[in-house]
Amino acid sequence: MHRRAGWPDRIRDFLRHMYVERQIYIRSHGHVQFISLSPLTQTFFATVAFVFFGWIAFASVNVVFKEQIIASKERRYVKMQGAYEERMAQLQSAYDELNGQLIITEERFLATTMQLEDKHRQLASLMSQRQTASSELDTMRRRYAATAGGKIEDARGNKVLMRVERQSDGPVLADTTTGPRKLAETGRFVIDAAENAGGTVDLTGLAELTAMAGLAGDGNAQNGTVAQIDTRLARIDRAQQTLINNIEEVTDRRVRELKSIIGMTKVIDPETLIERRGKAGEAAQGGPFIDLADREALAGGAADSGFGRQLYRVSQNLRTVADLEESIAQMPLAEPLLNYRRTSSYGSRRDPFNGRMAFHSGEDLAAPYGERVFAPGAGTVTFAGWRGGYGRIVEIDHGNGFRTRYGHLGRMDVKTGQKVAFREIIGRVGSSGRSSGPHLHYEVWFDGIVRNPSKFIEAGHYVFAKQG
Repeated sequence: MHRRAGWPDRIRDFLRHMYVERQIYIRSHGHVQFISLSPLTQTFFATVAFVFFGWIAFASVNVVFKEQIIASKERRYVKMQGAYEERMAQLQSAYDELNGQLIITEERFLATTMQLEDKHRQLASLMSQRQTASSELDTMRRRYAATAGGKIEDARGNKVLMRVERQSDGPVLADTTTGPRKLAETGRFVIDAAENAGGTVDLTGLAELTAMAGLAGDGNAQNGTVAQIDTRLARIDRAQQTLINNIEEVTDRRVRELKSIIGMTKVIDPETLIERRGKAGEAAQGGPFIDLADREALAGGAADSGFGRQLYRVSQNLRTVADLEESIAQMPLAEPLLNYRRTSSYGSRRDPFNGRMAFHSGEDLAAPYGERVFAPGAGTVTFAGWRGGYGRIVEIDHGNGFRTRYGHLGRMDVKTGQKVAFREIIGRVGSSGRSSGPHLHYEVWFDGIVRNPSKFIEAGHYVFAKQG
């Protein structure tokens, strides 16, 4: 059976064919000698000869073409060096361009954060102005609640106790014993931001802005980081704009509510009352300075002029709110008694003693003997003594044209010329003078004309609402 030969056999056959056994004969002095060369020996000598002549050829080529080889290597090296330098130049150019973009981004970022910080300071100033403006009225609410034995919420969360809505047929008041949530929320928003970030914007805070500043200044920052920074800054800017929008909405509503409360008394319009109060105490001024001519610079330039104008409007609203609240604080709106029953109203009535029609200049509030009578506002006692049919009577001048009178007292706890505070006890219910039983005859005067006390008491219900 024929077997196919492998490559070792082929090589062996080739060497046997090429290098058959040869003999070299040598004749010397008549003698013949021979040397036998086996195929293996011939193969060895052939290999040595090939290597020797190959080396000679390589050395000869190097000697002859040495200059050309060196020159070729140098050209190759120069070409590689040029390509390397060109690549380095491209990389340097790209780096410079990226670094320039990062510098521009950092400058834009810093300018934006400065605007945001400036806006935050102005918003915080507005909230501080708001809290300062209403501090007196809040103090009166707390004192009223204390004397009434009730509870009252924190001043920041209880700015408006009732909501007043104007309709065509006059003011209609909807009972809402909680303050406007938006104002409370925006107040906490700014205050918490300052506390959490050490007086800087939180939104979620300038701590985040500081971290972003580090990213913007890092030469290795990627485009994704820049986009992330822009997104965060845009979110902060939108949050601030939403905040100022909410504050403006709440202050506009607050002004309307306070004006409606003053209008309920039917004695003077709010603008005239503010003007009268301003003339009486022109030195009592305050609040941050916001120049109308420079209001566009409030938020960092003309680009934010809309924010600046809005900030100016809010500041004016807050100033108006402060004037209105201070005016309301000087009005006798609180009830003089805690528990009473109205037995006779202001206006025409039939006299309880002679049955004839007569004008009743106040409200008769029936209460037990010894019931405490409170001052509905701070003021000065102008009279405390006996006066004809009034019996024991106390008169208090509250300023700004307002006076109150308390008749038929069983006891007087104040003296003429004495300063009384809001909700201070001025006497006790009795039945002195022309009286048919224990009650308080309560009068309210404005500019020398007696007014309807029930209007003041009704308005006071929407300022001094009891908290459960």
